[in-house]
Amino acid sequence: MKHKLYILCIMFCFSYSAKAQFQGSNGDGFSVDTSIKNLLSNEAIAIYFGGNGDGFASNESIKNVLTGDAIAIYFGGIGDGFSEGESIKNLMSGDAVTIYFGGNGDGFAVDESIKNLLTGDALAIYFGGNGDGYAVDESIKNLLTGDPIAIYLGGNGDGFAVSESIKNLLTNESVAIYFGGNGDGFSTSQVNVIIDPNQVVDLKINIKIILQGPALIPINSGLMNDNLRIDGKLPTSSPYSDLASINASILNNGGTTGTGLSSEDIVDWIWVEIRDGADNTNVINSKSALLQRDGDIVSLDGVSELTIPGRTNSYFVVVKHRNHLGIMTSSPIALSVAPVSLNFTSNTTPTYGSHAQVQLLSGEMALWAGDTDGLGEIRYSGSNNDSNPIKDYVLLDPANGFHSVTFPSSGYLLEDVDLNGFAKFSGSNNDSNYIKDNVINHPSNGFNALSFTIFYTVPPEN
Repeated sequence: MKHKLYILCIMFCFSYSAKAQFQGSNGDGFSVDTSIKNLLSNEAIAIYFGGNGDGFASNESIKNVLTGDAIAIYFGGIGDGFSEGESIKNLMSGDAVTIYFGGNGDGFAVDESIKNLLTGDALAIYFGGNGDGYAVDESIKNLLTGDPIAIYLGGNGDGFAVSESIKNLLTNESVAIYFGGNGDGFSTSQVNVIIDPNQVVDLKINIKIILQGPALIPINSGLMNDNLRIDGKLPTSSPYSDLASINASILNNGGTTGTGLSSEDIVDWIWVEIRDGADNTNVINSKSALLQRDGDIVSLDGVSELTIPGRTNSYFVVVKHRNHLGIMTSSPIALSVAPVSLNFTSNTTPTYGSHAQVQLLSGEMALWAGDTDGLGEIRYSGSNNDSNPIKDYVLLDPANGFHSVTFPSSGYLLEDVDLNGFAKFSGSNNDSNYIKDNVINHPSNGFNALSFTIFYTVPPEN
């Protein structure tokens, strides 16, 4: 338990600069010869050399992270890093806060108090023999606020219930999750955590958007249509540059399990970027994702929240679609391993540029539909307009034997503005009219001119 107390103190109390990774099965959360860093000086303060399961070599000093003084020595083989009767020092005052009296492997005698290292108050009492220093259901306190940050509910020997979050004691963000049964609170090879601002982690973003096209004539109120998925036209490989792929079962009704909500069925592929908070033309990372009918952007399993690798920092967030105009946050958003929600469907969420989205009859905001040539603008007439690509595709479609302008070309097409699986140049609900309506009704088109251009508001990449 002394080892546990030091891990809590060393990892969480004073800095964000250490990291470690569990790579073995010895039960201490460190690979052989892995350094534990002093969080103030970044100097190595202990090295794991052995197989005793406590992370320290024989006679290895543990340093006081404030003064650098040795505060305990490992002399034995009991597996807790301390010799019998060895004091654990209060890292602020240097006072002994508990004594190891027994041989149970946790560094505490029965019913021995663990002290708050700032106040000296008892934080928890060891009552049992489970080897973790906590009684069942005993709270572990935040050493700065005294608030409970985790509850021990099991008997796995690490002080945490299965899937229990370990909180960063400065920010209260979750920094690690217990997934396994190896007794160290980490899943096998789970990167632990975060606390280094220069460490690349999985930034979590819960993004919600609406594509105007599949929301124009909704089959179900409040949900985008998913005709591409229903008709088997939605590809399992991304149309974007990373060429990500998914299991075909994700496109089933109800997802892979077949039991998911219809609101979570997949509409189309989406592209997400994070850009430098100091330079919105500098793309830091990007990836393909999936869009659900209710507007949630999710990972490639079709259900999980979106993660994108990056350092804990503030970023401009960009969302793009293959034939809708992309959008970007108006200012950088703080991203970390703690999920951040970003609802672009709300008219209170500011976006970069003027009229970056179209307002639907419902009052919700949506990405402008109609960029059929992928040039980053929407035009109904004039050079490089977006209606002609529809006409050209329809007339040249090998299935259109009579070269009729009313023929509906079928497929996963840029020219399919409403994403119903068909590109139509003329006739009822044709895609050209959707472009015309957007152009003449754009808030900046004061004269309702057919030659007006709706421009892309996301800055070009450098």
